[in-house]
Amino acid sequence: MVSILSFYSCKKDSFLNRYPVSSLTQENFFANANDLQTYSNGFYSYLPGVTSLIFGDVQSDNTENFPFNKVVAGQLPLPSDASTAGWTWSYLKDVNYFLQSYQKANATAAIKSHYAGVARFFRAWFYFDKVKRFGDVPWYGSTILPNDIANLYKARDPRQLVMDSVMADLKYAANNINTTGPSGTITKWTALALMARVGLHEGTFRQYQGIAGGGQSFLKTADSAALAVIQSNNFKLYTTGKPNQDYQNLFLFYTPTDPQNAEVILGYYYSNSLHVYSAADAAIRSDGMGMTKDCMNNYLTSNGTPFTGVAGYDTMMIKGEFKNRDPRLMQTVLPPTTLAYGDMFGPSTLGKSKTGYYLFKYFDPNALAYDSNTNAGIDFRYAEILLIYAEAKAELANAGSGSFTQTDLDMSVNLLRDRVSMPHLLMSVPVDPVLAASYSNVSGSLQNVLLEIRRERRVELAGEGFRYDDLMRWKNGALMAKPFLGMYFPSIGIFDMNGDGIPDIGLVTSLPATPIGTVAYYVVGTDVFLSHGTYGNVVVNPTLIKTFTDPKNYYFPLPTTELLLNKNLKQNPGW
Repeated sequence: MVSILSFYSCKKDSFLNRYPVSSLTQENFFANANDLQTYSNGFYSYLPGVTSLIFGDVQSDNTENFPFNKVVAGQLPLPSDASTAGWTWSYLKDVNYFLQSYQKANATAAIKSHYAGVARFFRAWFYFDKVKRFGDVPWYGSTILPNDIANLYKARDPRQLVMDSVMADLKYAANNINTTGPSGTITKWTALALMARVGLHEGTFRQYQGIAGGGQSFLKTADSAALAVIQSNNFKLYTTGKPNQDYQNLFLFYTPTDPQNAEVILGYYYSNSLHVYSAADAAIRSDGMGMTKDCMNNYLTSNGTPFTGVAGYDTMMIKGEFKNRDPRLMQTVLPPTTLAYGDMFGPSTLGKSKTGYYLFKYFDPNALAYDSNTNAGIDFRYAEILLIYAEAKAELANAGSGSFTQTDLDMSVNLLRDRVSMPHLLMSVPVDPVLAASYSNVSGSLQNVLLEIRRERRVELAGEGFRYDDLMRWKNGALMAKPFLGMYFPSIGIFDMNGDGIPDIGLVTSLPATPIGTVAYYVVGTDVFLSHGTYGNVVVNPTLIKTFTDPKNYYFPLPTTELLLNKNLKQNPGW
């Protein structure tokens, strides 16, 4: 993919007025409804697959990785080319070309409006991603002719204009896309789900970043869009009454034909029969990916109280950390009774986890090879809608706009807790001092509830790629600059990690002459590093110095080549 100006700088066939397929012309295409469907099917390439969702959390404080992530560390280099920077627009060309041409089809007004809604849905999603990444971006609502110098070399449009245009696209989509459709296709409810997601992000981003105007309006849109999905009664949380399995099974066994699962609003599907697979297991097994101690600590105890309130929580070894916890922890991170801990820090049939907390949400033990997963990637699910509703409505009420009551919690967050048999969140919940310290810019009469909604969001959506965007919109990017820690060891020595009576890990200063057969040995200071030298938490990247600079790191940089081509473009602050 190339950028707008890269295409035009060559003075060749403009990508914004070329046909997307070599044989396609205005004369021989867009003749009927089948042509509209065929063309719009290409838009679905924008959907993130399951591996994209998994790797999304790598760029956050949910996981620590080896080697480290440059975005998290504040060490992203200034990109020279558009593709590396993400400043690419070819996809937009295809969408705008369709919107310029679809009215030619011999089809009913309803059919044409449906497919126009699908196109505008994907244009909205495209621009939402661009604004999250760069802030102000040029808005192109139509294709551009090669001689249109003013548009080719224009400056970035204000964020307000672009996001208002995104919402206009989504409102059109929600009003015109069909309410039902084949599995894996966009419906009215998908458009409302994206509208809710966009509204929450933009509303809270404006609120916490101090951007004047529009924050409340976007939050109200998020609230109403989420409520519309809830009140449609088309969706419900996946549950078979097995709190210790259902959450995990949602990500393992969901298929378009599963009659029990009405949680998925839009999924990216794979199939044995069609030989279409993902590499989900390979992504999970990637060298070094492991949950951080901080993320582990967010999971409540089974009685609904903070784990950080348990005496000795910070010096507890892993076999104690999984006792009496929110069941979602054991369905997201491999519990010690399952893992072969002798291979934790080195190669094994399960891969590696440098923190000791091995992520296995999405992991399919029945997959025949690293690239043979058929479990779906879930792009929109009902659980997210419930969380959006709770957060948007609570933020509005906390700012004096409307109310937020126990009923709102019971119809949102507490449904998620019911699935895993966790105690309900109550309006009277005490402020958790650990959460309050992490999110120090949250205040007001609903501080306690907002903090717990954030906890619930982090836990429920762990491993689904939301965390980085959440930290950005809450203006909590500095959390990524904190040290990321792993499991705790009280000393150098031999350890039985899972409590089966058999020692399996040895932390030593040098390899023993007569090793114990069941033990995998690691030299402290060479193979593994501890936060206090000979004891403490595992430190995956011990020499890494991370930074997060405000406002620089809340945006990505524009590529230097585009700044040279278009003098009207200005670099983001700090880059």
